[in-house]
Amino acid sequence: MVKLRIALVGTGNIARQHVEAILECSQELVGVCNHNIEKAMLFLSSFSGREGVPPAELYTTVFDELPLMLDTVKPDLIYVTTPHITHVDIACLAVRRGIHCIIEKPLDISLAKSAYLLEEAQRTGALVSVISQSRFFRPTERIKNAIDDGRIVPAFGIVNVQAWRDEAYYRSNTWRGTWEYEGGGVLVNQSVHELDLLCYFLGKVSSVYGIWRNVNHPYIEVDDTAQAIVTFESGVTASIIVSNSVNPAQSTCVHIVGTNGHTLGIKTHGGVEAEAGIRPSSFHPCNDVFTLESDETMANYARSDYEGITPENFSHHFFAEQLKEMIHAIENKRDGMNVRLRNSIESAQGCMLIAQGIYLSQKLGRPVTRKEILDDSMARLVAPQNADDNA
Repeated sequence: MVKLRIALVGTGNIARQHVEAILECSQELVGVCNHNIEKAMLFLSSFSGREGVPPAELYTTVFDELPLMLDTVKPDLIYVTTPHITHVDIACLAVRRGIHCIIEKPLDISLAKSAYLLEEAQRTGALVSVISQSRFFRPTERIKNAIDDGRIVPAFGIVNVQAWRDEAYYRSNTWRGTWEYEGGGVLVNQSVHELDLLCYFLGKVSSVYGIWRNVNHPYIEVDDTAQAIVTFESGVTASIIVSNSVNPAQSTCVHIVGTNGHTLGIKTHGGVEAEAGIRPSSFHPCNDVFTLESDETMANYARSDYEGITPENFSHHFFAEQLKEMIHAIENKRDGMNVRLRNSIESAQGCMLIAQGIYLSQKLGRPVTRKEILDDSMARLVAPQNADDNA
């Protein structure tokens, strides 16, 4: 495996798990950037002495200006772990220099900006992957392979997220719960992985008909609950209900029902409260239903799905799997071979289309098409809308 020079932009809660993934893959951390350089130093010092991490006293590895870091350390790859609104702007600075990127979910709050990033990446040849560790779970791969192999032809899908977030969670960062900086609520944050899996299984979004509400979080601007019917280009439909208003939190799942009556599903969360980088969940995602195989076979899968994964590395193991895929893709690209990323810019736009489609659908009071969602995003990029426009 090639050894890449990797830099990190943003040192919030989730950044720690990404550094652990970098070290697990025996890669080199060459720079850390944060607008508050003292915070960056404190973050880096917590890894001091670990192989692949520069000594904390080397201020040349810590920056409060991103262009300076990119031009000084010249990384092969950067991680973007900053607030949602900044993702594309930061990634564009990198890809214009030919630097590859891994971006924390969601890709951004703007579909229009994500299209610009796609153009820049295609122009320079830089690879961009959006964090989607759920796509790397073995139960996920089992469902995806069954669909791709034709063992099940999807008829409809179901996403059910019953989560809980309290006031302390939203007060922990000023950007949380705001239209301007987070771009939404439960749809763009806590449910993004499940919506992403739905698109992974069913393809491109064609239209969205949905509503959103704020049920019991009056101190935030955005949605804590949403429901929708999504139609995909294949004609397959899906029903969605997601909420941060279920206390205590309940299990979260994505199910695909086939034309032959078979059902495939993954339970992605068991309801235990988690906070990325602080209290990561110990729940191991599993196939809660998979009628193509016997119960005995599924039990054997469940016993082997997490072999070699320990409590110490579970929280970052699948981040490491996504990094390994990126390393392999960079190697293939250097050798002139085809490149495949499980979650590229284009595929990462799927969950954004669903979320922004629900917001637009409620505003217009009717189903909205893919083109309408994209056009609305472009219009709002030219003339940004405020929170009242989402009401």
